[in-house]
Amino acid sequence: MRIFVWVDIKRCEIGSPALFHCFFSTVAYRLERDDWGGRFPKIMRGFYKGRLIPGDADAAIAELAVIREELERLPVNELVWDFDDLDRQPPWEAGIRETLASAAECFVTPNGDSLLDVLHDAFVLSRTDGSDARIVRQN
Repeated sequence: MRIFVWVDIKRCEIGSPALFHCFFSTVAYRLERDDWGGRFPKIMRGFYKGRLIPGDADAAIAELAVIREELERLPVNELVWDFDDLDRQPPWEAGIRETLASAAECFVTPNGDSLLDVLHDAFVLSRTDGSDARIVRQN
């Protein structure tokens, strides 16, 4: 199973559902202080449920800028793999954790792009194109 973000006919691969959920888990637990959607409602409540409408794109872009800034200051060891099971740990490859400077660097698509950049581009495209940014799960 893989996660994609679709805006109109443009598709961007995000990667595994587990890593995508890790991103949202980390934001909710560390940046929103265990209040899912309390600070970032457009991304955490709207987009996470599967869809961001074009009218919410500007707010989501602003939320994402704050998320990026705060994840860049968050140490890698503060990553939350699963909001529903805080004892679970990421399946780190040997030595990889030591090479990362911040939690923001943990979120990379299979193409090697920053998840934050991919989401930003999708939200901008949603705004300019007038199409929803949709989360799609595919085998």
